[in-house]
Amino acid sequence: MYLRDYEKIHLFLLIFIAQHTTAQNTWSDRIANIIYTKCSNCHNPNGIAPFSLMSYTDASDNATDIQDAVNNRIMPPWPPDPDYNHFAHERVLSQQEIDDISDWVNNGMDRGDSTTEPAPPVFNGISEIPNPDAILGAPVYNVNTTTDLYRCFVIPAGNSIDKYITGIEAIPGNRAVVHHILIYSDTSSVPAQLDAADPDPGYTNFGGTGSQTSKLIGIWVPGQSAYYTPPGMGIKLPANTNVILQIHYPGGISGQVDSTKIALKYSTTTLREIAIESPLNHYQLDNGPLVIPPNQVKTFTAHYVLPIAVSTLAVGPHMHLLGKSIQSYAVTPTSDTIPFIDIPNWDFHWQGVYSFPRVIKVPTNSVLYSSATYDSTANNPENPNDPPAWVTLGESTTDEMMLVYFAYTYYFPGDENIIIDSNVVTDIAQPVTSSIITTAQLYDPVPNPTSERVTIQYFLPHQQSFALQVFDLTGKLIREVKGEEQSGLITSQFDLHEMRRSVHHQINDGRN
Repeated sequence: MYLRDYEKIHLFLLIFIAQHTTAQNTWSDRIANIIYTKCSNCHNPNGIAPFSLMSYTDASDNATDIQDAVNNRIMPPWPPDPDYNHFAHERVLSQQEIDDISDWVNNGMDRGDSTTEPAPPVFNGISEIPNPDAILGAPVYNVNTTTDLYRCFVIPAGNSIDKYITGIEAIPGNRAVVHHILIYSDTSSVPAQLDAADPDPGYTNFGGTGSQTSKLIGIWVPGQSAYYTPPGMGIKLPANTNVILQIHYPGGISGQVDSTKIALKYSTTTLREIAIESPLNHYQLDNGPLVIPPNQVKTFTAHYVLPIAVSTLAVGPHMHLLGKSIQSYAVTPTSDTIPFIDIPNWDFHWQGVYSFPRVIKVPTNSVLYSSATYDSTANNPENPNDPPAWVTLGESTTDEMMLVYFAYTYYFPGDENIIIDSNVVTDIAQPVTSSIITTAQLYDPVPNPTSERVTIQYFLPHQQSFALQVFDLTGKLIREVKGEEQSGLITSQFDLHEMRRSVHHQINDGRN
């Protein structure tokens, strides 16, 4: 049944975040949750940060440094501009969270009731993936290098049939020396032959594995957690394949030991295959080749015409020390712009592969663009050359690269409604005309014909007060539901029959 125009109901979902009147700004009530969710991933005994933030004592002992870092937005490190695009599992503090931390420090770091404080997360070097189907480990390797070392370790996957990876996690054996990890699969014998020719565990190779048939299946950088594929999608691991871990060890390492592992979760059901590729790259620049003269700031651009419609899941730009900024977006055939990522202040030490909160459809014949700027002047504190020198394309940290990786799959209708991270709340006030809404987030749903009931589900990441309001087309408030101090997945239902009666009464009252 459809409503006549004057009877239609505009449904606005409005969340009003109230002040936490019942919760105190203490470690137990407020600060511990912020630190554990946004900081402890790196600040733990097995992390890359210089000190742990796993307890009240850890935080209070480092309170001044924490306050300075968050007030200056240095920590937690999150290079992408959140005003350009949001990503899943963002390590971004809200202004309220920054103010809470600062006030907590200024007012004596009150612990509150220690019996109610949340339990710290567990980072014990063991897989975050519960009950992984396989843990593949590289052999113990003694790291001694004066220059950048890209070491490849070949590990038989042990799968006699094709499998699809639905969860993948890299577990560095020595986070102090592992800069990043590229994970490949390869069914050829080439990587094993290269490994056998080197007397030490693994073999050294710049620019991939040295095999033309290797396929990139995963990337790890510091601070990155386990990656799970969306439902119905997976990363194919062909039968009888080898997994190759290419680990970047920076120069200046002596007497260190590493034995990195990866944990995998499998599906034996055939899934839609996810690919990880870099269609925007330094080999196909609009104004190449990638040569950066000394004492110059230079921008390079690239574009790629998409031959088919795809569903994009993640994006990961890559540059080296001269990188200053990088941006990527798409323009559709109807001239709509799809923002992917903007990193206005590139930091070589904090790179990542960033998952979108929901799958993004990029239509056929859309044009992908990237723009990367490099600073080879003495004003760049990361410039490895003193005095500044010519820099060209290469794998070494002192060389340069320009890549924009995408994780994607072929588009199926409805993919754009697949949620990767419902904690990222966007489009809070989305008008919907008389529709059935069954979502797990605040994103705009797809309208359907009206029913007798409207069901709305939405996720509140923190305990907070809220108001859910329904307006008619004139802007008149016709229904309001308030919630006090709730968190998690909230479900609300509205009786359209009752609301139609209310609208009729209002119309009749107006006529009288």
